Amino acid sequence: MCVILSTTFAFSQQLVVEIEGEGTFNTAMLSIDEAGDDFPSDIEAENPFYVSVFHADSWDKKVNPSDRWNIKIYKSDSNWDNELQLETKRTGNGYNSNGGGNPNIHDGEIYQTVTNTPVYFFRGQSEITDIPVLLKLSGFSLSMGAETYDTNIIFTVYDSW
Repeated sequence: MCVILSTTFAFSQQLVVEIEGEGTFNTAMLSIDEAGDDFPSDIEAENPFYVSVFHADSWDKKVNPSDRWNIKIYKSDSNWDNELQLETKRTGNGYNSNGGGNPNIHDGEIYQTVTNTPVYFFRGQSEITDIPVLLKLSGFSLSMGAETYDTNIIFTVYDSW
């Protein structure tokens, strides 16, 4: 089984979401060596990817430096088995884009299921860069057969909390 995940971003009028990195899984963890063995119940991505929220232009950054925003997340399947469950969580706060202080960021620190319907993920204020996000995959089974599964994860930023 091979799992391919890609990320897409969207933006509101004043804010932009940027994604850096990939949520890749160590597929060696999914090898079966002995008869009677099964896959682990879930696997986490080897590395997080990073979400950043920026103002769309310098004028808006100057006029509205403390914009409040929230991120919604969903997936759009290309080839996906309904038994597979994709979950995500925020594993850190990232950094203020100006380099000072602690970022004003809330929620998203426990795993939540990513579905095909947009749901609230986390919220913040002002520009925050390099917010680490981790993926977890479960629900796979030998009965699924050898297949490549593919889905896109979409992050949308909304003005206000």
